[in-house]
Amino acid sequence: MKKLILLTIIISGLLMQGCSAVMALNGEKEPSFELIKPGQNKAIVESQPLKPISTDVLPSGNMVSTYQYTMGNEPSAGRAAVYVLLDCMTFFISELVTMPIEMTKKGDLKFIKIEYTPKGEIVKIG
Repeated sequence: MKKLILLTIIISGLLMQGCSAVMALNGEKEPSFELIKPGQNKAIVESQPLKPISTDVLPSGNMVSTYQYTMGNEPSAGRAAVYVLLDCMTFFISELVTMPIEMTKKGDLKFIKIEYTPKGEIVKIG
């Protein structure tokens, strides 16, 4: 019975191999807000990791788009490398700690509204 428990622990450790490292490499990049300023083109905004939620047309002809983005969930190769080293040093027992840590790193969901002219130039942010 003890051999079965030991075998189960070893197999579980191997199955969880690198899960936290893979999770650390995945994520969403944060937008570069230095590029998003009045006068810029809509193409600049759409090149950023922003997800359009809605677009409304104002009576003036301008468009207001609402975008969604995530802050605090950027991919990290450094964190992934540390997790791999910990996995190797602890025979994957560190996954019991590092995987729940990575699972809590969802980031903060944020929204931004941007007003454009009919030509697609930014008029107002916020």
